Amino acid sequence: MKVLAEYRYDEIYHLEFEFKGKRAIALMLEDEHKRNGKTVFKTEYFGAFPDLQNEFVRRGYTLIFLENRNRWGTDSEIDDQIEFIDYAANELGISNKVITIGMSCGGMMSILITAKSPEHIAGLYIDAPVVSFLSCPARLGNAPDVHEGMWQEFERAWGMKKSDLFTFNGHPYNKIDKLIENKIRIYMAYGDSDKTVPYEENGIAIERAYAKSGLENLLYIDKKIGVDHHPHGPTDIDFTIKYFEK
Repeated sequence: MKVLAEYRYDEIYHLEFEFKGKRAIALMLEDEHKRNGKTVFKTEYFGAFPDLQNEFVRRGYTLIFLENRNRWGTDSEIDDQIEFIDYAANELGISNKVITIGMSCGGMMSILITAKSPEHIAGLYIDAPVVSFLSCPARLGNAPDVHEGMWQEFERAWGMKKSDLFTFNGHPYNKIDKLIENKIRIYMAYGDSDKTVPYEENGIAIERAYAKSGLENLLYIDKKIGVDHHPHGPTDIDFTIKYFEK
């Protein structure tokens, strides 16, 4: 492992290292006897809305993160994330079966990682997840706060036009059947006033698919009244963590 930096603060050990030319981060309790060997994987936006991830660490989990070259879930990025889970597990002596924390595009990545490698997944915390690229970033529905720069990012990453999205089979909603097939436990939070990733164009596809399959007991929906796309985070952090520990 090529270590880039190490910090210690408030009983937390912060390790930065390199994986395939990308910066990676691991947070864990400094006292190794207090660690539980379980893993939480933040899939994007490491420093954003950190309360949930920090509480997982305080309870003994190891948090891992890998910087992405783009935030739109291209095949190479998803492959790197899956490979990184195994690398971090081997190097740090932790589980390679992770709970993801995925916010917005990170939620989309959580879905794509799970669909490609469900054996690496213990559960998904997804927060205002992008489930349809037609909604975000293409803004072909009702997402008024999506700006053109987001689409330009996607276009550069995927190399496609908006018209290509109608026949594209790589939307996160195309992968929901894999989550159902593998009975993946999900905690899904969203704001009912989200104008960037509207729930009725995105997360609701997961809600309906789980209900149709009779898997409502594996999906908890945290509807936050009057909340826009931000702030991310569950209504009750303690309940959220306990949900995955059932």
